[in-house]
Amino acid sequence: AGFAHDQMNDASDESDDDSSIIFLSDDEDLEEPGVLQSLKSGVLPIDINTMYSVCLLGTGGQDYAALNYLENTLQTDHLDMFDGEQSPNEDSIGDEHNWIAFRKQFASPLGKTSMITIIADVVKDRPPGLASRRILGIFRSHLKLVDRNDGLDDILSGSNELLRANMLKILLAAAKLSIRCDALEMRKLNQPGVEESEVAKSVVADVVQTLTTLTRFQHIMWNPNSYDWSLKGVSVEMLSIFCEALDVLVKATTLAKHGVRSDTLDVSVIMSRCLVSTIFQAGSLPAKPGASIEHDTWKTFPLPNEWQTDFERKLSLKAYNLCVACCVSAFSGWETEEFSVDKLRSRDDDTNLFGITFANSRVAGFLSDEITSSIGQQWQRVQTLLPNLEALDFDTHLDKRKEAEWYQKIIDSAAQQRGKVSTFGEDDGIKSLLSFSMLCLIAADAKKNQNDQGNFLKLSMSILLPITQFIIDKHVWASNIGVENQTDRDEVDYYLDEKHRWMGQTKTTKVVRFQSRPKPAVHQPSQQQRQKQTPRSFQSPKPPAARSRPKISKLIKVPTSVLLDEWSKDESHKLTNAGEAERAMKKMDYAMKNLRKSRTLNALEQSSLDVSAALIDVAATEECYNPFLCLQQAAMYAELGSKLGSNDEPFKKCLPSKERCTALEALVILGRADCLRAIYFLHEAQYLCSWVISVCRLHRDRQEATFLWNDRWRVIGVLCYVTKATIDQTGENLRNNKKSALTLRKWEDGAQEEANRGKSDALILLGTDSSEVGNELPQIEVDDNTANSGNDSTMLDASQHDLMLDASQHETGLVSQNGNGLVAEPFDFNQLGELPVPVIEDVQMGGEYDGIQVVGI
Repeated sequence: AGFAHDQMNDASDESDDDSSIIFLSDDEDLEEPGVLQSLKSGVLPIDINTMYSVCLLGTGGQDYAALNYLENTLQTDHLDMFDGEQSPNEDSIGDEHNWIAFRKQFASPLGKTSMITIIADVVKDRPPGLASRRILGIFRSHLKLVDRNDGLDDILSGSNELLRANMLKILLAAAKLSIRCDALEMRKLNQPGVEESEVAKSVVADVVQTLTTLTRFQHIMWNPNSYDWSLKGVSVEMLSIFCEALDVLVKATTLAKHGVRSDTLDVSVIMSRCLVSTIFQAGSLPAKPGASIEHDTWKTFPLPNEWQTDFERKLSLKAYNLCVACCVSAFSGWETEEFSVDKLRSRDDDTNLFGITFANSRVAGFLSDEITSSIGQQWQRVQTLLPNLEALDFDTHLDKRKEAEWYQKIIDSAAQQRGKVSTFGEDDGIKSLLSFSMLCLIAADAKKNQNDQGNFLKLSMSILLPITQFIIDKHVWASNIGVENQTDRDEVDYYLDEKHRWMGQTKTTKVVRFQSRPKPAVHQPSQQQRQKQTPRSFQSPKPPAARSRPKISKLIKVPTSVLLDEWSKDESHKLTNAGEAERAMKKMDYAMKNLRKSRTLNALEQSSLDVSAALIDVAATEECYNPFLCLQQAAMYAELGSKLGSNDEPFKKCLPSKERCTALEALVILGRADCLRAIYFLHEAQYLCSWVISVCRLHRDRQEATFLWNDRWRVIGVLCYVTKATIDQTGENLRNNKKSALTLRKWEDGAQEEANRGKSDALILLGTDSSEVGNELPQIEVDDNTANSGNDSTMLDASQHDLMLDASQHETGLVSQNGNGLVAEPFDFNQLGELPVPVIEDVQMGGEYDGIQVVGI
């Protein structure tokens, strides 16, 4: 077989003509003797030949034959550069890239780009070998060809999801393979007779080329999620490549006996610093350097920090956050603000570790042996650059730290974790910073000018000092980074269990900080005692007496069933988009699961806003059984979220044109307005309500022939009245309680007129005479003692919930039975006139949670 492959390769090398490469066509008739004989001789259709080559690469040991097949295939014109279909189907947009590619490979022939993407998936995790440089050549040739003909920047910023993902895979695979080939090349430095300077120069040039590629596409590859500061797979892979590249760069500059030229070293530092500023969110370097360092000013610890520029302070903060994230599983090290327990978030897996301590009013933890060994080596190099500085025996301090009982327990707890504590590559982030720090120390050692040497030293010390203080728990510099905030001590109580798992936080008046819950004593009664014991009934503590409030006498009650019946009379809207409804319900289910996992107040607030936005998406589909209940609960969950700030982002959507706005779209817009009201964006809520009122007026106007008036728009008119009254009442309560200086804009005359018509529509739906309801707004007393009290409630039932409509506010409540039928018992409003929110613990879930039961698709 090997001889046959050699013959084929020799034949292909003798001629550059594509006609010498023969492939079978899918249209060939296998009954013809010549075609069958060609198939037996190894001539395959081009698709099968390509997949056969991939299989040879995957099995290993046959790379030579596989690469010959691939190179012959790439030389032909039988395959297009890209797949025939320019973009995936609309239904596939939300799917994972691998699943889209898998379906596409069965739907249409492969293009050259998709073929090389498959090869990249196969070889990306393989250790470098003899064929690695040849595979790297295939990747680079294809990237150069695409860049020359189509432009990589245009493709990576284009709308074709699949093509963009394929090109990113090839770029990252080529960068990773290049770095690993350079690491393999470094082994030559230990061989006799090898010119070390030439090897080091070649490796450094190759690494700099890789860093240049990463720098060119850094804003496409590096996109952390600003909502929870998580990283996507592309960003994590880019960080891993950057970490390996800096490691190879440091080894190349240190292992070479004659060193590396100063200009080459400067280019390496500049390219590395550019990526460091982007990845670690440090911003751009200042135009003018900061205060210079004189060697005789640093003598003893703790060192000062006044010399730091804004760039260097951000670098120190990011180094500290990354250290914390390697010990705290619920924290993302890519947060832009300094670590605090309010920034902890829930995780999808069972990993739960809180491996930091505040024993000396400093945040301290642990890091891997690989990282700590690098820090010790850097302090030795610092000692040579700053001979007047007090010696810091890092290894001795670390050994003493490891002997502490707390440290040993944390290491045991970390070893028992099933998943990785640093979810988003924070460990690679620390390694990258330490490699960059070492590169700066090497550059400082090579500089003769004191100012240049001082600038490199400042960059290195901005990384080295916060990490050192975090590991050995010693006060090594005067910065406030990593120092416990004393103002939080009197406000919040934090709990950990005996395995250092984070159990959440709670408001308290006690001054207790990170107290482990005592393990309850287990008492095992005898068998006779167990037989005599009667089962205990667990009763909830008696709730406090509800505060008195005046009854609302002027009340219009419109049951949800009445609104739903009126809404359902219009049968012209058919259920045609089941896929969209299914996606909305999956989003709803995912948001509810995250809400149930919330362990901190911050996580609860953020998850509640996600649930609110998901409920609105469910209500926006015709398949939703009761959109009114979905939107009401959306506002209730929104009230659990943080007020003001940027929390209105989930509720920002483009408005349709008034001519094409449907009743369902108007209903959803009112729901968004109610959610914005709940988080105190009253101007935005007022604008959306006014916009729907203007559309409703057009439909009510008989002179507007293009705007039809039907049963659904009658319901919209009723809800316009409710939403307007609720916004007014919330604004009044905020002003009365001095919670906000916000003043609502004056409603237009047409808006007030339409709201009055909506109130009349509500009376018509109930068959009530308008004279039975007065125009005077009820005055509700406010109890200041209940301003911060929580509201307990139960999940509402769609079949029994009534909508309470009043001239000033609408209320929600549980259903009770009386002589007149089902009537909602109103909840108490809090001081701000807010609706109560359901308490998660009150919801009884049997077995596995399968979504909110009140929404039927």
